[in-house]
Amino acid sequence: MTFLKYFASGAAAAIFATASITPALAVTNAGIQAATPYVAAFSPVFGISGYPHTGVMQIAVNDGTISGTYSGTSVGPDFLNDRFVPVSGSVSPNDGYVQLHIGGALSLRGTMANDGTISGTATYRGRLYEFLARPGTAGSGI
Repeated sequence: MTFLKYFASGAAAAIFATASITPALAVTNAGIQAATPYVAAFSPVFGISGYPHTGVMQIAVNDGTISGTYSGTSVGPDFLNDRFVPVSGSVSPNDGYVQLHIGGALSLRGTMANDGTISGTATYRGRLYEFLARPGTAGSGI
C-alpha cells in the first residue's frame, strides 16, 4: 500500500512537471473564453487518510461562470477515473475567488491566479484535499 501511495504522489508530480503552460486564462471574465486544458491533482490534507488523485479538465470562463469537463487519471481506484463529468462554478473578477464543483463529487473553494492556476481546499467523498490545477496538458513537451 505504501508503494501505491508514493507511486501516485510521483505520478501527480510528473504530470505537473511535464505540463506545458498554455496562454494564461485571464481572470477578467470579459466575454467568452475558449476552453482551456488543465492538469489537476488533489491530495489529502490530513496524513494518510486517502491518496493523491489526478485528472484533466477542459474549462471555459464566461463572465465569471466556469463550465467544462473533468476526467480522472489516478493510478489508484477513483470514482472519477475514465469518466467525463461536468465542471461548474464561478470566479470573482475582483480577487480571483473560485467556487468549483466537479461531477457532484468534488467541491472546491480557492483562488485563480493571473496565470489561470486554480488552488484551494476541496471536499471529495467526505475528506478534505488540497487541490491544484494548472493550464496545460499532461505529456506535453516529452
